[in-house]
Amino acid sequence: MKDIIKKTDYRSMGCIGRPDIYLKFECNQFANSFKARGIVNFLTYCDNLNGLVTFTTGNHGIAVALIAQKLQIPAVVVTTDKINSHKRTILEHSGALIRQIASNNLEEGITIAKRIACEFNYTFVPLYDDNNLLNGYSEIGNEICKDFKKDVTVFFPIGSGSLLYANARMIKSINPNNTVVGVEPMLYRRIDTIKLSTNPSSSLADSLSIDRIPKSNLEFTKYTDSILAIDEDEILESIKIINRNFNLVAEGSGAITLAAALKSGQNNSIKVAVITGKNCV
Repeated sequence: MKDIIKKTDYRSMGCIGRPDIYLKFECNQFANSFKARGIVNFLTYCDNLNGLVTFTTGNHGIAVALIAQKLQIPAVVVTTDKINSHKRTILEHSGALIRQIASNNLEEGITIAKRIACEFNYTFVPLYDDNNLLNGYSEIGNEICKDFKKDVTVFFPIGSGSLLYANARMIKSINPNNTVVGVEPMLYRRIDTIKLSTNPSSSLADSLSIDRIPKSNLEFTKYTDSILAIDEDEILESIKIINRNFNLVAEGSGAITLAAALKSGQNNSIKVAVITGKNCV
């Protein structure tokens, strides 16, 4: 199963006069997002995979469904009305059973998914707070540190916080002089030092609008140097830049890291923006 995960490539932004910025295309990972890295690593340590169940409002569920399809086992995806129509269509085409619930509460959705997993003797695939899941995600940071030997600044989007937590911890353990920046949309800003808010979001980076960052993931504050909030015009411009130069339609939640990198001053230091997902038909 691990053979479906690949080392993702980079693209230089020298094409727009920013050779100090590189994009790491995690959007070219299996299922078109970074999510497969963690899920595959998690499943490697599981026995008796009769089926998979998870809770999601986007890419996590798509990755679970497509991995189940590849393993030729059933999948049940619990979701809410926050999932956009494009991602719901992908889930439907995957053959997964979709269970939509009225609540948008993270814990309630997870509780329902775990109950279904128990009823059907399927494996529940977590979204956070699992070391095997986080270790799979952290390979992104490990690859970046191996590929760029000097000090590097890396930008990660903040959804549930799992991606940032796993990678910030990894990157700082390899080289404490590396800089890690978390990025979130201005319309759904939940972190101001450690102050959280849960304002409704209609951001282009809608897949980052998890209603609450789980307490365990707030550990990323120990390893993250700064948090940047990006406005909608900056997200849209970054989507356009990626499309124009690389013929790829990045999700707003992925392109947001390029917007953050572009706000940094141009110098000789290497900056890597992790593009976490893309839109595919």
